[in-house]
Amino acid sequence: MNQRLLTGAALAVSGVVLAAMQVFHAVQQTRIPVAVAVDALPFVAMGLAVTYAGVWLARDTAFEGATSRVAAWAAGGTVTFAAVAALLLFSQRVTSGSLARASYLTVDLVTVGALAGVLVGLYDARSRSRLRELAAERDRVEAFAGKAADVNNYGRAIASAPSVDGVAAFVVEAFGTMTDMEETAVIQLRDGDAVALANTVRTVPVDVVAEFAQAVRAQEQGAVIVHDRPFPVDIPESVTDCVSTVVLDDEDETTVVISVTTDETTVGEEDQKLLELLVSHASVRMATLDRQSADEEPTGQ
Repeated sequence: MNQRLLTGAALAVSGVVLAAMQVFHAVQQTRIPVAVAVDALPFVAMGLAVTYAGVWLARDTAFEGATSRVAAWAAGGTVTFAAVAALLLFSQRVTSGSLARASYLTVDLVTVGALAGVLVGLYDARSRSRLRELAAERDRVEAFAGKAADVNNYGRAIASAPSVDGVAAFVVEAFGTMTDMEETAVIQLRDGDAVALANTVRTVPVDVVAEFAQAVRAQEQGAVIVHDRPFPVDIPESVTDCVSTVVLDDEDETTVVISVTTDETTVGEEDQKLLELLVSHASVRMATLDRQSADEEPTGQ
């Protein structure tokens, strides 16, 4: 049983005990039902509120890792109000009360202190959890902004690349930077042949990479696809993830990007959108270079 369940169970039991003691003390003081209700109900409700908070704490995983703070606040509230009760009991204005009345006052204040401590503890735990969520969201936004800036920079570099090989080199570098996949290949498929325009893949043989490119060439142009096992082709077991995209799909040739990694990595939806924007830059530049090459051929003859 983990700490959250133990703390929640302890609070729930404590709340029940406090509620039972309130009922017992109320019955000891009077047998009149209305008087018992008036005297006991507010404090019984507080004890049951502590029980409810304990059950909530045990069932809600959002408090995982923060239960010690809730327990500390509950203990602090209980001790603080018990100390207040002691000061009141030993003051000149209360010393004339009976021992039974002193126990009633102590239990009342302990009940109030326990509830106050639990409520403050739950609020503190929730606040800290929210701060952690905000910090994680801030880091995510900053990371996204950095990747968006990378897309912009690589887009400008791709737009000025003098050759298809230059575009492929920038694409390989960009995919490695943005996905943490250090192994990327740009494969050009034409007439059943496969040519590696740029290739940093070491884990998978180049012929298997080409086979993978052939298997995914029917994908929609520009769409970035994240592949999980089983892959379309036989790839070494050390490869955990793979990303592919068709950069350019003409009638005669198809250019495919394949990225693989041996480490666990996550390419989220936002990363896919950024990569698709990068691929669109590469697609436009490759198409432009192909047209320029076609226009220059007759002149050369």
